[in-house]
Amino acid sequence: MDKNQLTERIWKIADGVPLKLDNFTIKINDNGRLLVTGWTDTIYFENITKEKIIQELKELKDHYKKLADSFPDLVALINSNNLNIEFHLQFDDNGKASIGLCSEINGQINWYI
Repeated sequence: MDKNQLTERIWKIADGVPLKLDNFTIKINDNGRLLVTGWTDTIYFENITKEKIIQELKELKDHYKKLADSFPDLVALINSNNLNIEFHLQFDDNGKASIGLCSEINGQINWYI
């Protein structure tokens, strides 16, 4: 996807169309929050640790920041729609189910495991 296509896709987020990138998805939920969701690279659920999840949550936030820094339209979308950002990290069970691990909302980490 080139830069112009990505800019167009960013604006479609406001219309309820999720933006799926390689390592995360951005969408607006029904409560008017911007959800930035990433998935752990841990393959086996029993190997998940809170330390690893915190590291991956930081990486998710870093990837999002790089995107926002590169695409001012994303910041404009957030500001024009008065959106709060929530970061979510999940475990993908080989496409069978997605299991929420944690979220960060207003700097507060909420654990689901």
